[in-house]
Amino acid sequence: MLKKFLASMGFGAAKVNLQLDQDVVTMGQPITGTILVVGGETKQETEGLSVSLRVSSRYTRGDNVLSVHEKIATISITREKLVLEPGSRLEYPFSFVCPEGLPVSSVNTKYYFETDLDIDNAIDAKDRDHVTVLPSGILKNFLNGFQSLGFIHYAEGYTGQRDSTQIIQFHPTTWLYGQYDEIVFSYATNLTDTQITGWFELDKKTRGSLGALADKLDLDEKKGRYTFYSNDLSSVERAKETIQQFIIKNSEGLYG
Repeated sequence: MLKKFLASMGFGAAKVNLQLDQDVVTMGQPITGTILVVGGETKQETEGLSVSLRVSSRYTRGDNVLSVHEKIATISITREKLVLEPGSRLEYPFSFVCPEGLPVSSVNTKYYFETDLDIDNAIDAKDRDHVTVLPSGILKNFLNGFQSLGFIHYAEGYTGQRDSTQIIQFHPTTWLYGQYDEIVFSYATNLTDTQITGWFELDKKTRGSLGALADKLDLDEKKGRYTFYSNDLSSVERAKETIQQFIIKNSEGLYG
């Protein structure tokens, strides 16, 4: 009786472990692995076994920092009622195709698989495995275009599925190095199959009293919408040219 009571509280209970074949997945591509279920110190019954892909992030709205914790998808492994004898071992194959239209893994945006073994009349056994989600298609070319220009992500956030917007703040390390305080591009994650569209902000670096005045009057920055289509981002080199020309054009007339 004591063992059953302790198992219901999670002590000496059955355990579950998702063993991934890789911890990096590209959108639209499969990720595979094996789920191992190990019985505890007493017999337990289960109602089902599932794995969910989850994302966590945060972003700034005004003066507030908002957190995002969302479920992307649920993969049912089995709904079969299982009787786990003490020390028993069960294995299940795991395979999942990563959806398109997600934010990429970045500074704040992180992904993990959560495996849930639903145990009757007890605390469920859970396992968490982090995974990196990489872009595909024109989104991959878009982000690699910035990388080719020497830009890195120094800040980033995702607003969640309601707005489906990823906001990336870039820091130039070669081209434009030392010339900008901020270069920001946001994009709608759910539209990336045909276009990359969202808001941009260019904020030039200013110095001295005239620079402070220009900054106060917003003469050193430009904000607006942008849209790049598939032909603008057909390759990394084409994306690099598109982004470079866009920044040059929209920087004209800015103080700094």
